[in-house]
Amino acid sequence: MSKKEELLSEIKKLRRKIGSVKVYFNQHKTDSRGMGYYFDENDKLWKSYVCGEFYFITKKSENEIDVIERLYDSVCEEVEAYEKPLEKIKKIEPKLQSVPIVLNAQSCGSYAIGYFYDPETKHWATYHNDERGSSLYSYYDCEEEAIVEVYKMVKIEYKLQQH
Repeated sequence: MSKKEELLSEIKKLRRKIGSVKVYFNQHKTDSRGMGYYFDENDKLWKSYVCGEFYFITKKSENEIDVIERLYDSVCEEVEAYEKPLEKIKKIEPKLQSVPIVLNAQSCGSYAIGYFYDPETKHWATYHNDERGSSLYSYYDCEEEAIVEVYKMVKIEYKLQQH
């Protein structure tokens, strides 16, 4: 089995552990929560990407294996986020400086990260309020997906505070 086949096989096994996040092989998608890789005919480069609230290229290379390896890393990061995210949030929370974590409730205050069920949209909503009181909301079909997203935001916030 080639290196490419091994990586793709591992990714296929792991993608069952990442909820509704889709993984695309040699396809360029920007319209849903997912990640993948493709060949960009314009640039003549292989590219791996992640899309959701934002779309970004995670790796560019002339070598297909390089971008598949980056896609594998992205899938592994996503799998890690799905493994007991609530427990991880509770471990990080005491270490965060002045950023309250609000679980299953809405907060209008500045600097807060959390999630709640929105009866108007009939979806779970996550939010990140900044210091000016503006909020970034994302919506999910199930509570687990919302908790995973909160964990990712908390993890990023913690990393930012470490630097």
